[in-house]
Amino acid sequence: MYTTMLIKTDKVLKQKAQRLAKEMGLPLGTLMNNYLRNFIVERQAIFNAPMPNKKTIKAIEEARKEFKAGRTPGPFTAKEAITYLKSL
Repeated sequence: MYTTMLIKTDKVLKQKAQRLAKEMGLPLGTLMNNYLRNFIVERQAIFNAPMPNKKTIKAIEEARKEFKAGRTPGPFTAKEAITYLKSL
């Protein structure tokens, strides 16, 4: 028995996936079903994280320097973090 599943995805991502699937001789639905089966069996979702751009890398480096220098608040428990953020 089959059912229809509607998902929102980036238009360009879908187009690229459809082209590649076609090149491989597979319908995109077959690939999605395979992903869902693996998700169920393995009980894990695999995400590829893109590399941060230069601006983000710079912000991360600055945050690390501030943390090392003791110029950052924390560490907090979740409750303490909420209280701190509300105080700003």
